[in-house]
Amino acid sequence: MTHTLSRGAWLVHAAFGLAAAGPAWAQADAPQPDTQRVTITGSSIKRIDAETALPVQVITRDEISRSGVTSTEQLLSSVSAISAMGATTNAMGAGSSTGGLSSVSLRGLTADRTLVLVNGRRLAPFPGGASASVNVNTIPLGAIERVEVLKDGASGVYGSDAIAGVVNFILTKHFDGVELSGSAGTPTRDGGGKSKKAGIVAGFGDLDADRFSVVVSGSLEKEDLLFARDRSFARSGNVYPYYESGATGQGNIEGAWIPGMTLQEVEASGGPRFFRSPNSSYGSPVACDTMGMFQRAAGGFEGAPVCAFDSAPYVGLVPKRELASFTLNATWRASESLDVFADVLWGRSKVTQSFQPNPLRASFLETDALFGERGVDPALLLYPDNPNYPTAYLQARGFTDLIGQPLSITSRETVLGNRVNQDTNTQLRATLGVSGRVAEQDVEVAVSHNSSQLEGRAVGGYFSQVAYVAVINDPANNRLWNPWSPSGTQPAELADKLRATAYTGQTLNGQATTDLVDGKITGNAFTLPGGMAQYALGYQGRREKYKTEPSEALFSGDIAGLGGSVAPVDRSRSVHAVFGELSVPIVKRLEATLAVRGDKYNDVGSTTNYNGSLRWRATDSLMLRSSVGTGFRAPTLVDLWTPQTLGNSEQFDDPATGQTDLQVNALSGGNPALKPEKSQQVLVGLVFSPIRQFTATVDVFRIRLRDIINLPSVQEVVSGFRRGDPAYAGLVRLSPTNEIQQVSTILTNAGDARLSGVDVELGWRDSYSFGRLDVNLVGTYMSRFDETSPGGFVSHKVGTLVDDNGDPVLGAQNGGVVLRWKHTLTANLSHGAWSGTLVQNFYKGYRDGNDLEGRAHFVPSRATYDAQVAWHGWRGLKLALGVKNLLDSDPPVYIPVSNQFQTGYDVSLYDPRGRFVYVNASYRF
Repeated sequence: MTHTLSRGAWLVHAAFGLAAAGPAWAQADAPQPDTQRVTITGSSIKRIDAETALPVQVITRDEISRSGVTSTEQLLSSVSAISAMGATTNAMGAGSSTGGLSSVSLRGLTADRTLVLVNGRRLAPFPGGASASVNVNTIPLGAIERVEVLKDGASGVYGSDAIAGVVNFILTKHFDGVELSGSAGTPTRDGGGKSKKAGIVAGFGDLDADRFSVVVSGSLEKEDLLFARDRSFARSGNVYPYYESGATGQGNIEGAWIPGMTLQEVEASGGPRFFRSPNSSYGSPVACDTMGMFQRAAGGFEGAPVCAFDSAPYVGLVPKRELASFTLNATWRASESLDVFADVLWGRSKVTQSFQPNPLRASFLETDALFGERGVDPALLLYPDNPNYPTAYLQARGFTDLIGQPLSITSRETVLGNRVNQDTNTQLRATLGVSGRVAEQDVEVAVSHNSSQLEGRAVGGYFSQVAYVAVINDPANNRLWNPWSPSGTQPAELADKLRATAYTGQTLNGQATTDLVDGKITGNAFTLPGGMAQYALGYQGRREKYKTEPSEALFSGDIAGLGGSVAPVDRSRSVHAVFGELSVPIVKRLEATLAVRGDKYNDVGSTTNYNGSLRWRATDSLMLRSSVGTGFRAPTLVDLWTPQTLGNSEQFDDPATGQTDLQVNALSGGNPALKPEKSQQVLVGLVFSPIRQFTATVDVFRIRLRDIINLPSVQEVVSGFRRGDPAYAGLVRLSPTNEIQQVSTILTNAGDARLSGVDVELGWRDSYSFGRLDVNLVGTYMSRFDETSPGGFVSHKVGTLVDDNGDPVLGAQNGGVVLRWKHTLTANLSHGAWSGTLVQNFYKGYRDGNDLEGRAHFVPSRATYDAQVAWHGWRGLKLALGVKNLLDSDPPVYIPVSNQFQTGYDVSLYDPRGRFVYVNASYRF
């Protein structure tokens, strides 16, 4: 939805630091020179600054500096309209193969429905993972002049992906001189998590005097790895009664194996029962704690002691991150009526994740075709002649039918150590265009090239499954293998052979490119009693390409811990769009705006969307506004053309058997028959400024989304299947013993969503004898977010991760919750060269997963506080000392329902560094 309604004095004054007196709509009636007209996010019409009429939250460069954030991801997390649900953070890459992606989700509608722009134009999507969202990790924090967050749909202006709204990063375009800046920060607790940043911004030339202007910037950002073992709240996955690790442990006996058979053939052979689940087995012959494991409270078959692996201490809470960037904004005044402009953004983000060693068990090897090709049994076998063969244990437990047969044993690989991934994402966006005045109209034409490249590498801890198992199963080596070694070590001769199976090298390379040509003309249309009507007309052509190249090892599915076979994608498409916008002042205080855009895709058809809005300045202190519109999201090339492949599922719980943290085979992929999603949006709001010092803005919004491109989670499919929902019939395959063997999750257009809420902004600004005080509150209240599954099951998602039965609501598998209320309250006091800032970050509590006894659990409401003191009393020098999480508060207990490798806290809402102290310094000359 597009809005062209004024937000009033507080937005313009607080955001840009303009004059502090009087309501903005009163000032807007004064004539202004054309040179002050600019394009505002969400509109194609050039306007005078004070006429801005959009529900846009603006985060300025000064506010970024006062916030103390160390990355663009952290900056966006403070925006109340940006939801944890549907976003991707750096931390989520631990074990989830995000490729270093960090994305943003407005309203909880996911990153695919939130359009990210730089200087008003699109970026190429991230070429990895299941979505095609933009990686904000590659946008340098130091190069951002401001961020404009349009909290409403904007398909009528921008086309696809803007259903939830728009996040527009405006890079520094106007600068005089040179500024050097640096910052460093560290947690006050032991461990990693330190960060540092250095940057330079330089501006040359004056467009009016010199006929040119150039601004360049460069920056380096670095963050250190922080492990869970360094935080008391996260170092264990076993905190009764809240959660218990169910990860595959070392040394559990899955069953007797018949050489030469597949797992399914062994299960169907009629021999002793075989256990696929890591939580059910014939147990372990030795005490679990002697191997660094722990014994699950719920035993295996006939109460056998099952060992589980507590992976928590090995997981990285904050990954190692490096970002190098360069930006250029240049303008040349070719004539009095023509400017030539260019901008370049280059950023290279390198994210290194480290997490627990690889698990091995027979069901993980089932999809690896190399076992059959090479004649290797797909299970880690312990032969009867092995000196560690547990005959006495089997007799004591009554498992006598296993004695004398090869045994399949689970393993947690310790010789090769932690898995380590390194993902490098390089973003390049270059634009060249001309703008000027032709026949009293503003004209702009530009071309741009966008590319996003991903290089994924396995750095450590990975190995060839078939080669590793072949070493263990070789009779010459098998007698050396002790699956119950107390220290987890193996004899040097065997360990050397296992290390030789290691894989380091490429995992997934990808490239996404977007080439655009766009042009528009804006200007005055005709005169009405209320003033001059304005218009905009434009065209945009876009060519998208998406290519992923998995390494041969990744494509084969043979590398342990990489999630099974990944097939390549190599597709492209073209998009053509025309758009128009008309702003009509019906009478002096009443303005109407209509925006219409038609998009034509060569693969999914055409769509037309609109937005109509009204703004009424009821009095000098009160403005009312409303709008209605439609939106759409075209299925991405990833949605359409990702091949359907069989791999390992995410973790899930089976409500029928009570088994938890299961992983089985999963069939997943895209769907060429997908069609675009559609949406309808409505907004009603007001801006009220009864006195000069105070402004209140309230916007009530409602969104309906239809034909959702839905990728059901494994948990959703399993829960739906077990409760008899016909929509999930046929998507789950069971073993003869009622255990889940395989789950299918394929993209479809199914279900809809309805959501509504209120955005609130309150601002107070005044000068006193002790200084100038600015107090601002920005908050979002979500009253409804109901999503319907393909089978018609409705998830009520606000303030909860689970339904009344304790099953995850739709979308919860991706992590994050739709909070009922979230706000940031900021107080800034400035006097002379000094200023101080205190920030409260607050969210209302919510329901997470059930505890181990099946009881509902709730995360309480929480507030953290940040503070900063700054001084700028000598020439161009600015110094600041700040603290985030001033009280060093720990997170509340959190029970996840998603595939989150970290334990003890919600990775989408809490910074595990705890109290974080930083210093900023800059010098301008």
